[in-house]
Amino acid sequence: MPDTNEKARRGRPVTTNPIQVGLTALRLFQERGIDNVTMDEVALEAGISRSNLFRVFPSKSAVIWGTMHKFTQDLSENLKSDSETSMITHLHNSWTRTLEDVGDERMETMRLRLRLIASSPEVSGWGYAQLEEARAVIEKEILRLDDSNPMRAKVVSSAMISASMAILTWWAQNDDPRSPSQVLDEGLSDFEAVFN
Repeated sequence: MPDTNEKARRGRPVTTNPIQVGLTALRLFQERGIDNVTMDEVALEAGISRSNLFRVFPSKSAVIWGTMHKFTQDLSENLKSDSETSMITHLHNSWTRTLEDVGDERMETMRLRLRLIASSPEVSGWGYAQLEEARAVIEKEILRLDDSNPMRAKVVSSAMISASMAILTWWAQNDDPRSPSQVLDEGLSDFEAVFN
């Protein structure tokens, strides 16, 4: 007679929850340092196989930057749906709205991500392509609204990414109790004053 425990293990593996796995990894990186934690240790702590971990996150940097691609997609959708006529206010509103759905668990994840990004030039550099994707979405939107000055579109989109990362990193490092979108909203108000 077959062992029922063995039968239960056969078939399709349990789905890996990227949010939970990411949070587990981020906590380990924060506690012990990024370079002092192996991906094998992350897999063990998360209760998944090494191959499942690498299927979801191919590197430590990918774990830390997490869902930036999804953020950029959401930003693109919010830019399409915002009806504000002032270009900078439109960008401000859309960027802030994209961060509004951050619950408590995701807030901890975001804080840990930003702290780790700020602590490691290697991880920060890896994410440049992720940020460039978001910057290109903003530049495209600026040009859609006013294509008369392509250089300004590049400058404003680059400045917005830099300002946003500075604001959110400050939020993460100072344990500000407000949500990321609230802090970003306040910080981007100063940005609006400069670029409007």
